Amino acid sequence: QVLEQLQPGALGTMLAAQLKTHEGVQKKYAIKQVECIDQHQANVALKEAVDLLKLRHSHICTYKELFVTWNNEVSSPFLCLVMQHSGQGDLSALIEEKRQKSEKITDMVVQKFLGQMVDALFYIHKQNIWHRNLKPSNILVTGAASFMLSDFSTETLMKDELKWRMRVEEGRYFKSWMAPETFGFSFTDKSDIWSLGCVLLDMMSC
Repeated sequence: QVLEQLQPGALGTMLAAQLKTHEGVQKKYAIKQVECIDQHQANVALKEAVDLLKLRHSHICTYKELFVTWNNEVSSPFLCLVMQHSGQGDLSALIEEKRQKSEKITDMVVQKFLGQMVDALFYIHKQNIWHRNLKPSNILVTGAASFMLSDFSTETLMKDELKWRMRVEEGRYFKSWMAPETFGFSFTDKSDIWSLGCVLLDMMSC
């Protein structure tokens, strides 16, 4: 059951959904919907995203299911990624809140954040998986000093030139996290580290 639409991104829309189990337990998930050019692109992106299902780390959101569906309204296939939903917001909201109040994010929180994110990136990079879209809105807040990496992207979708132009044209907010080489559609583990450094700088300059 879809509960609401969350803040849309340049690469797709995000829905909050609820799954009712046979035992009556209600579990919340986020569903990322990404429009694809055609069925071939959808299938390639789905194949690339399958590795996300095996990720098991305390600071990486768990992916439950991946599937492709057809949207009759726009006559396009959509790749859907069902992932864990924290319900506590993301790092961009925390930074904005602190900035409006002219408050500093404490050194302890920043240090915890950096340790957790470096550990999470080391874990995925060891498996040759890159995040490709690391920014504050893709880092979930799960506690007072606890964070979780979320909303990974696939190589095929990040190299879609139309979506790429949309992403770049959204202005400073997006471009400020992007490593220089990613403007030429080149992504490596170093691109993620660059982005993490930019996020860290943003946290420390509230």
